[in-house]
Amino acid sequence: MSEEHTSGTSTPSPAEMLAITERQQQRAERALDINPGLLFGVWGAAWVLGFGELYLTIGDDPVLLVPLWQALGIFFGCLGVAGFITVWHLASSLRGLRGPTQKSGAMHGWSWTLGFVGLGALIAATSRMGISDDVYAMLWASGSGLLVGVLYLSGGALTGSWTQYGVGLWILAINAAGAFTGIPNHYLVMSLAGGGGFLVAGTVLTLRARAKPSPSHERLPGEPE
Repeated sequence: MSEEHTSGTSTPSPAEMLAITERQQQRAERALDINPGLLFGVWGAAWVLGFGELYLTIGDDPVLLVPLWQALGIFFGCLGVAGFITVWHLASSLRGLRGPTQKSGAMHGWSWTLGFVGLGALIAATSRMGISDDVYAMLWASGSGLLVGVLYLSGGALTGSWTQYGVGLWILAINAAGAFTGIPNHYLVMSLAGGGGFLVAGTVLTLRARAKPSPSHERLPGEPE
């Protein structure tokens, strides 16, 4: 007697069941629709512009004569815009999903905003102890690099992405090396090596995504219509 359901359809083989499972996983990934290339590009632009602007406006012989409060305002504005886009994109990608995936993704997205709020509060409290302007500037530059590097490490671990994890390691490395160059040279390191690294990673991921063939939409044997 042949193995058939009462409806007349044959029982899927183990290979067909595996293919169906992979097909469902691909659909779930497309539903999540997170674009890492976009996020890398956003943070790359923010760092190139933000840290680059600080390098040109802060130091013993600044290229651009801009008040300190205005220079810092532009820098924080760049980071704030990048952080907002990150949270918005993750929230939009997770909309409609349920369960642990939505919860962990949303928590990681808000970690960016909460992390920078916590960093700002810590530096504001430290500044009340009478630290110099160079120390204050170094705390913001190196603190931001440390926070972003750790967040990308956690993001890579959360999603299993070696690209994100590698970028996190790169940011931590150049941030530590740049800190030894002092202010304003640290800004130049973070702008070119940090922001430039983000832009390169974003470009590679975007080109890889475009070159990747879309999965077939043909129904597999045994897969429900």
